[in-house]
Amino acid sequence: MANTNSPFGFRQFSNSGGAAPTYGQSKYRIAAGNATPIYFGDPVQPVVSTATGYIIQGTASTTIIAGIFVGCEYLSTSQKRTVRSLYWPGADATGDVTAWVIDDPNALFVVQGGSTTFNISGTLSSWTSSPVGQYAQYTVGSGNTTTGQSGAYLSAVGTTVTYPFIVRDLITAPPGANGADPTTAYNWVVVGFNDQLLRTNGAGPTGIA
Repeated sequence: MANTNSPFGFRQFSNSGGAAPTYGQSKYRIAAGNATPIYFGDPVQPVVSTATGYIIQGTASTTIIAGIFVGCEYLSTSQKRTVRSLYWPGADATGDVTAWVIDDPNALFVVQGGSTTFNISGTLSSWTSSPVGQYAQYTVGSGNTTTGQSGAYLSAVGTTVTYPFIVRDLITAPPGANGADPTTAYNWVVVGFNDQLLRTNGAGPTGIA
C-alpha cells in the first residue's frame, strides 16, 4: 500500500542497544522573546553564536542540534498562571520558557521520509540498495497549532558528514500500515543522532565521523 504524506516530526522509537526508549530528557531554555513556534517532535538547535544557553527551532543546515523538543512550561502573560504545553506558540511568556528536549545521544527516532530518496531498491526480502547507514538532513515543515505536533520530515541523505542524523533502519511492519512500504515515497525511517550536542567521538562534543 502506498504511504500517505503526513509528516509528524521525530517520534522516539528505542535506544541504540536497548529494547525500549528511556525518554531521557534534559531541561533547556527558550527566550521569552523568541517569536518562532517550536512543535512537539521538532529538532532544536542551541544558540551557539551568542552563548546564551537558549535553544531555537532547528533549520536544515550543518549546525549541531541539541535534540528533539517534547514540550515546555512557562508563566503565561495572558492567563497569569503556569502553562504546560506540547509546543511553544512563540509568544505569551513572562520570563524564560522551560523546554524539555530528548537529548539522549543513543536515542532512536521514527520520522517520515519526504521523497523517494529514502526508498529501497529491490524487494522487501532482498534489497539491492537502501539509505541505511547514510547521513540524513531534515526539513522542519509546518507544525500543527491545534495539536502542537511537528511537521518535520527527512529531506535528503548522503555522505555529508555534518548532517544531524544517521539512517539506522526502515519501518517495514505491520504490512499495509502507513509508512511501512519502503518501496514507495513517504516511508517511515528510523534515525539516530549524528551531529548532536552530547555525542562524542573521542575528540570533543561531536558525533560526526
